[in-house]
Order: sequence, then C-alpha cells, then structure tokens
Amino acid sequence: MLIIFYQNILSIHQSAFIRNIAEKHDVTLVVQEKIEEPRKKHGWTVHDFGKTKIVVNPDDAVLNSFLEQKDAIHVFSGIDSFPLPAKAFKIAVKNRLKMGIYSEPFNWLGWKGKLRFLKYVLLNWKYGRHLDFILAVGNRGRWCYEKTGFPKEKIFDWGYFTEMPQHDTIQYGANEILNILFIGSIDTRKNILVLVDVCLSLTDSNPFVLNIIGTGHLENELREKIKTTDRINYIGSVPNNKIPEYLVKSDLLILPSVFDGWGAVVNEALMCGTPVIASENCGSSVLLKDGRGRVFSVKENNLEQILCEFLQELPYGEKKRNETRNWANENISGKAAAEYFEDIMSYTFNKRNKRPGASWID
Repeated sequence: MLIIFYQNILSIHQSAFIRNIAEKHDVTLVVQEKIEEPRKKHGWTVHDFGKTKIVVNPDDAVLNSFLEQKDAIHVFSGIDSFPLPAKAFKIAVKNRLKMGIYSEPFNWLGWKGKLRFLKYVLLNWKYGRHLDFILAVGNRGRWCYEKTGFPKEKIFDWGYFTEMPQHDTIQYGANEILNILFIGSIDTRKNILVLVDVCLSLTDSNPFVLNIIGTGHLENELREKIKTTDRINYIGSVPNNKIPEYLVKSDLLILPSVFDGWGAVVNEALMCGTPVIASENCGSSVLLKDGRGRVFSVKENNLEQILCEFLQELPYGEKKRNETRNWANENISGKAAAEYFEDIMSYTFNKRNKRPGASWID
C-alpha cells in the first residue's frame, strides 16, 4: 500500500504505529511542524519514525503533488482540527481520493459540547459521504461519530500507541510505602487539584506518596496546597524518554481528567506493568479491565472511594505486572496497531476479510 498521513506534528503517540506500518508499506508523513513549543516544555522530543518519508511544512506545490496521487490512501488528523491537515482534507475531497480520518471524540460536556455536536452534524452532512473510514479514538469516539450521523459501517475503534520501554528486563521498585504517580498538564482539564485534595484527605491508614510530573498554569496553586505535607511531591517537567523510569518505580498511575480524548500516559503505564485509575471521561479508560486498573466517575465524584478500594489491592507483584506488560505488547503496541490498520484497509478497500475489531475492546 501507498499511505500518506497528514498531521500537525511529529507526535510521540504516532511514531510506534507509523514506523511499523512503514516496515511493510510505502509511507509518507506530512506535518505542519516538528514539535509545538508547548509540547517541548512538556519534554517531548522527535521519536524514530523508521522508513517513513517525513515532509515538514510543505509549500502548496509539494502538498498538491501528494494530493494528486489517486492510488494512495490518504489519512487525515481530523476534519478541521489543524490548519495543514484541514487544508489537505478539503483538496482530497475535491479530488475524490481514497481517504479517511482518525480523530478523538469532541468534548461533549456543557453548552459548548452541544455546539460541537451540531458542528459535527454539519461536518457529516458536508463530508461524511466522502470518507472511506473513520478511526475513532477512545471510549467515546465511536459514540460521537455515530450520534452525529456518520455511517456506522465506516467507523472503527482506534487509539494512540506509545513506544515500548527500552529495557530487556524491568526492575520494579520495592517501595516501603505505595508510590502513586500523576503525569500531565497542571491545569483544570487534567483535574490535578481535585486529585491533590483527595490525597490530602486520606488518613495514614493508607500509606502512600503522590509524585506529580508536569507543568501548567496551576503550578502556584499546586505548590500552595502541598507546602505543608510530605505526602505529595511536585517534580515538575521531565523529558519524555525518562517517564518509564518513574512508571516502573510506581505502584499506580492516576489520570483524573475532566476530559481527555485518549490519555496516552495510560498506555505508557500499562507497558511498564503499572496499573491505572482513570476517569470515565478519558478515552483510554477502555483499556482498564482485567486487573489493569479502575475507572471512576467525575460526575459522581467517586475518585476517593475508588482510590481507597484499589489501594487495598496494591502493590502488584512482578508476575501480575509482567502480565500487564505482555497484554500491552500484544494489544496496544505499534506492531499490533499496524496489523489492525492493515486489516481495516483490507476490509475497507478489498472486502477480503471479515470486519476487524480492536483487540483491546471485548
């Protein structure tokens, strides 16, 4: 296959998948820029995309040369999420190319969510018939596209896929007290201050330390909340390639987001054998079954209850953590994602196999 991806940046959450696709197929990745400045502040670097041909910020002539290739499969990051992919998408529609999108669910919460719902109804009316496939990210991705009228038969469950930790063997931390970890932006959407309040409210009968990695506009409020406790440590920014070192030494990751289209840090944790508690509004919460973690409800405000219950099951031993790592390698690795993508393309364009389903969903 000849495949051309159109994205905003060289994402660390795309490299494993695209690199594995490029091992067997002719793959080009067209991006607006290498990495956005805010991402750099969060420790992002450019990962290995293998044999993929990478084109950064092409001029109109170069972009149009890709969009004239009718034998290629063109894959866009959303419909109008970013300037370059949106521009390319409209040209692809005009040229009647073989095309599809991968997209997170829109934020359906509040009155703005209702407006977004109407927006996607209009996008379906305008573009739905031109799409050959939709890779819908997260536990609400399919819901968002089906409810706004996109054809159900074109929608496939999808996710993000991170790199496996580069260790032949992983030495898990042996902690006298439990180590809990948060990784993400220090902002309202990630719900970090609520997590801090929950942890501060728990008694010494639940011995643990919460370590917080990330930067954001709520840093001063965070520092003020934790200045008198030794139960919570604010670490700040950590380069992405160092994150596995923290995950393997932690007993639990918590992602308490009010809304997260996916939440790739959940993948990273599971690949290190670390269980996760995430909100039901995180797309990657769909991964947390069979002992890999728990899901709480932001609406029901039951994070404290779920956390207290789960702390009684920790720490996981090496056997259970290795089982989680093996599951992640088989189901959410770049190789597994590439094979699933091939099955989707074969089904969509050749009808040579039965309709494929995501292996991480029952």
